[in-house]
Amino acid sequence: MQTEPQTRHSRALPELRFSLNLLYVGRLLLGMKSPSLLANESIDAFDNRIEDVTDELVATELLHEAAILAGDTLPEISPAKAADDVA
Repeated sequence: MQTEPQTRHSRALPELRFSLNLLYVGRLLLGMKSPSLLANESIDAFDNRIEDVTDELVATELLHEAAILAGDTLPEISPAKAADDVA
């Protein structure tokens, strides 16, 4: 059972968090490959993308929190109601 209300931004949050984690793993693996790559622009590209995704994640989290505070939440659908809609 979910305790936090769902907003229209709720679906994007897990995807953004997952993307950010993958970027961090890729950055770690690329950095482990060779110390000479630190000056390489591929590391800089990873760092820039990490910054972009982090900014988007923070903005989406703020929008989500603001929507909760404003009462702009999605209606809760009970499992029984969802099963009736599918049938």
